[in-house]
Amino acid sequence: MRPDAEESGCPGPGPGAHPGMRRAFPGGGRATLGLIAPLESFTGDVPTMTGHLARARAAEEAGFASLWLRDVPLLVPGQGDGGQLFDPWVYLGALATATSRITLGTASTVLPLRHPVHVAKAAASVDLLSGGRMLLGLAVGDRPGEVPAFGPAAADPAGRLAESWAYLRHLTGGAVTTGHSSPLGELAPGIGMVPGPAFGRLPLLMTGRGGRTVEWVAEHADGWLYTALPPEIQRANTARWRRLTGEPGSPGFKPYAQAGYLVLDENPRAAPRPLPQGWAMGREPLLDLFKTYEAGGVDQLMLNLRLNSRPAQDVMAELAAHLLPHFPTPDRPPARLHI
Repeated sequence: MRPDAEESGCPGPGPGAHPGMRRAFPGGGRATLGLIAPLESFTGDVPTMTGHLARARAAEEAGFASLWLRDVPLLVPGQGDGGQLFDPWVYLGALATATSRITLGTASTVLPLRHPVHVAKAAASVDLLSGGRMLLGLAVGDRPGEVPAFGPAAADPAGRLAESWAYLRHLTGGAVTTGHSSPLGELAPGIGMVPGPAFGRLPLLMTGRGGRTVEWVAEHADGWLYTALPPEIQRANTARWRRLTGEPGSPGFKPYAQAGYLVLDENPRAAPRPLPQGWAMGREPLLDLFKTYEAGGVDQLMLNLRLNSRPAQDVMAELAAHLLPHFPTPDRPPARLHI
């Protein structure tokens, strides 16, 4: 059940108390599995989005921890696909009513291309409408071809990130009446945003490094979303992150997630083969690999299924049957047997 505004309560002490964070990143050294929209296998740049809401509900029922959307305002030839086709905020509104438990997140909102007041308003609205399931992943973007369309104000995305982040944090962190001064705008004392943070401070997660140092990310972000890495490199990355933020269970703990393409072979024992920014193999070696990532400190593996030759729903069903029991969300018991 999703609470109404009157039932949502007051802001909590921090992002760790946020319902979406608790489901996506339960801690305790256990990883979860998330999905990156669209939940579709396709070639070319644009998905069909056929049956997309039914697949989101199926992902939730299967026990996937989260569903992440990408921010792709324009299709730039040669610079990537069209994401989930729909505007992420419009689509998040639809998903908030079509689902009831799965965490919803952006991976990521291209913050320098959007004004932080608009981002804060949209994210807080989705968080309230979904019952506290919204996680706001942020990035500077990786498609330079779309930047000129947004005019001179967007000409230096990396340089604008820190100012946008501070403004966004002010609006979504509970301190909404003290005023805020920024090159992006002046917020006079007493002026606040509605809805405010109904489920505690809205979690802000960094995707990549945004042109900043890891130390900056550790200080300002509530979690770190990073691209697929070989286990030995990932282990070094998460070890550094833990030194800066704290181990699971500590007061400073901040989750680390890893995103990549997944091509799941129909042969369950198929050996790994190279796949840029991702993994391609059968489910048995995949389980071993993902358990290695879990042991190395990864709190969630975010899977993009678009490159599969077989239907994405078949891949989801196989993952649900054979991998999800080993990576349960808090409302699902862990597996007793190993594949």
